[in-house]
Amino acid sequence: MKSLKTILALSFMYFTATTSLVSSYGLEPKDFYKDIAKTLVVSHNGKGDFKTIQAAMDSIPSSNKNWIKIYLKHGTYNEKIVIPKEKQKIIMQGNNASKVIIQYNDAGLANTSGPIRVDAEYFVAINITFKNTNTRMTPIIPYKAIKVAPSIILAADKAWFYGCTFISVQDTVADLLGRHYFINCYIVGAIDFIWGGGQSIYQNCVIYVKGVTSKKMTKEGGMLEGYITAQGRESEEDKSGFVFKNCLIQGDGKAYLGRAYRNYSRVVFYGTNMSNVVVPRGWDAWDYNDQVHKFTYAEINCTGEGANKKGRVGWEKNLSAKDVKLLIEPKNFIDEDGWMATLPSSLVSLFF
Repeated sequence: MKSLKTILALSFMYFTATTSLVSSYGLEPKDFYKDIAKTLVVSHNGKGDFKTIQAAMDSIPSSNKNWIKIYLKHGTYNEKIVIPKEKQKIIMQGNNASKVIIQYNDAGLANTSGPIRVDAEYFVAINITFKNTNTRMTPIIPYKAIKVAPSIILAADKAWFYGCTFISVQDTVADLLGRHYFINCYIVGAIDFIWGGGQSIYQNCVIYVKGVTSKKMTKEGGMLEGYITAQGRESEEDKSGFVFKNCLIQGDGKAYLGRAYRNYSRVVFYGTNMSNVVVPRGWDAWDYNDQVHKFTYAEINCTGEGANKKGRVGWEKNLSAKDVKLLIEPKNFIDEDGWMATLPSSLVSLFF
């Protein structure tokens, strides 16, 4: 298995080699000082306003109406952080995701485990690694000994992530509800590692599939097949879904693109390069084998060995050009009410 350092190095190499993923945005840490009412500096060595992130969060008044930035100096923060719903408009920023790590060893509960839970609207994170250190991989009884271990829990609308890394094994990103935008992020996991009922676009992201095995499989050289997504759309009226736009899927494991967490599950991969970590069938119905016609699973303009449609399930959707545009454009899918225009000006420039 690759170490965190190796994974982050691969991420950096990919982003710098693919200029469309980075240089087109032209974002630097200094850009995010615009429109910020107050900056709180956190350093666990005492060279800041606070030693812990939660202490900085606790200092922010409830019903805050101005953008407040929590700037994290380099270091590893072993914390369990909660951002309550009454504390909106928080920007949490580091300068380098490989040097600013928020981690915690906590597993077993989908809604509360992990280093951070976001219950507030208008949350922004920039250049930070979120890691659940409960990363047991092998030996295991197939699937049963791997615990739910989110690196982040998103339980609110209107969140934006840039240059962040998310690391765990199962349920890495608990994208539970609300509209979210992930740009230039790196997501590591093995089983259902992007899951929930969120309405989100993952753009220019690297999806890294970790290999998991069992004691028996280790002896035989085999590997369990994981799942990148488990999306929970519940009806035709439900607007939720996961869209992966211009991403890269790689890793040292094997995985389906997704399995149905609910009977109207919706996941779309657009312009994504897929390595051979993607299993030929592509998708799994899980507990909804008699309702596959309700799913919206689609791949559009994807490339790479894993994008070969030979062996794919027969119920993948062929979406119209109109439907594709409605899903892959942020203004159509996650910003229909214009909430992104209320972000700090340097972020707004990405969309308008």
